[in-house]
Amino acid sequence: MELQKSKIDPAALRKRSIMSFVLLFIFAAVYFIAAIINTAEFKHVAGTQILGLPLAFHLGVLVFIVGLVVTHVHLAQSDKKSGGK
Repeated sequence: MELQKSKIDPAALRKRSIMSFVLLFIFAAVYFIAAIINTAEFKHVAGTQILGLPLAFHLGVLVFIVGLVVTHVHLAQSDKKSGGK
C-alpha cells in the first residue's frame, strides 16, 4: 500500500493561518475590552450614556457585530481559497 503525498501548499497554509490568527486577535481584543469595561471597577465608564443607552449596551452589540464580521470574512476567505463561488 502506497502513501499518497499531501496536496497541501505550505505557503497557502501559512497565509491562511496568519489570517485566522489576525481575525481571532481582533475579536478577542474587542471582547476583552468590552468585558473589562463591564467590570465593577469601570461601572462609571460602562454607565456613560450614549444615545440614551449605557456604553455597556453598545459594547455588547459591538462584540456581536464584530463576531459576525469576523466569521463572514473567515468564511469568505475559506470559500475563495477552496474554489467556491
